[in-house]
Amino acid sequence: MVLNINPEDMCDLITGLVIIITAILTYTVPKTKKIVSLRYLRLGIISMGVFMLLEAISPLFLIESLSVVSGFFVVLAAIFIVMGVNYTLKESYMSLGLLIVIAASSVLIYLAFQPGIVNIVNSDGYVTIRWQGLFSLIGDGLVLYIEGYVFYWGIKTWLNAPFLIKKEATIFFLGIIVFSPVVVIFYLLYYINGLMLIIADIFSIIGFVILIIAIEREPKLLHILPFKIFRILVKDRHGFPLFDYDWSESKIAENIFTGFINAVQLMSEEVMTIGGLLDINLQKGILIVHESDNVTVGLVSSKSSKLLRDSVLKFTRDFESKFKKQLENSLTDMEKYETASELIEKYFSNFPSHVIFSRKQPLLLSSKFMKRVGEFDNKLKKMFPDEKEYENIRNEIEKSPIGLVPGFFSLYDELEDEIDKIEDKKINQLDLKD
Repeated sequence: MVLNINPEDMCDLITGLVIIITAILTYTVPKTKKIVSLRYLRLGIISMGVFMLLEAISPLFLIESLSVVSGFFVVLAAIFIVMGVNYTLKESYMSLGLLIVIAASSVLIYLAFQPGIVNIVNSDGYVTIRWQGLFSLIGDGLVLYIEGYVFYWGIKTWLNAPFLIKKEATIFFLGIIVFSPVVVIFYLLYYINGLMLIIADIFSIIGFVILIIAIEREPKLLHILPFKIFRILVKDRHGFPLFDYDWSESKIAENIFTGFINAVQLMSEEVMTIGGLLDINLQKGILIVHESDNVTVGLVSSKSSKLLRDSVLKFTRDFESKFKKQLENSLTDMEKYETASELIEKYFSNFPSHVIFSRKQPLLLSSKFMKRVGEFDNKLKKMFPDEKEYENIRNEIEKSPIGLVPGFFSLYDELEDEIDKIEDKKINQLDLKD
């Protein structure tokens, strides 16, 4: 059997394989494994890759039915990609855009069972298979619709990206531009010259790879639009604040925020007892309150979501486990709970920070910790008795990244405890010898 090999279909074959393999590899990246929107996007991308493979194989063996089947994968690609984009935009897969895709797909599926929808033709000196008539118009229209929908998503993501991840958002948008407008231009030129499809495929690979790399480097890009989280606070059952973390530079003092949560908790005591998790609508957002055996956690965000609620539940569970000893001893010193920032990294690392918005600010500096450096002065002076050394260390701490300050003092406390234990052991040994 002689294979009908031509450059256009070989390029489709390579592009389809690259897209499928790259999409499958994203399942191995821990940071992106459980992101719901990316699950839909992966399925859509894999479907698009299968579509391109079938479009390459059908003319290779001159099997017209495979070209018809490829249309079904265009339907799957359009549905899943639109669902994935919708989920990043509003954490819901339903939209008018999805209804348009479903309507067009229904017509395409009906036409797939009609005669004469694909033909073997001669194009630019070689034999290939082409979709015909209304089937071609709707099928190609769905492909262009996907490109346009993805481009709209890229613009929204880049415009709304906070300063800290603007660089990654720019790389992401660059991939979108190559993957959408550039590819669409060459895809339209394909109707004039079939070889333009080869160039479109090359740019598809480049744009897609840039897009995937940007998402894997910074998964926060998939959490920019649905909602913003502003602040989380943990208090004990007596109302004392234990841990406070701010993503948005709130000007509300810890004690005022704690008092507000206490008041909400008192007013909603019966509901809290029943469910343990409560959403309180605010003027410009929502307060999610979760009460456990030993602590109450309050998180303020622009809106509620299942992802946020699950994150609050898991954060609370691990907070109680991590600080079990401190909670049992009713310790209220917030310094003892500063390492809870590790749990923030674990459960809320996908959500971008909106604290820094200009290069003129100290890079990655948390002003909350800048203010609190004064609280640590006594401890710093104890650690570094030399005045010059103390000033140098203090200046370095003021320029340190978010989360480093509590880790620094926590490590110091641990080392100090170890030193005390070693000294006690030596004293005991000397007493025994005497």
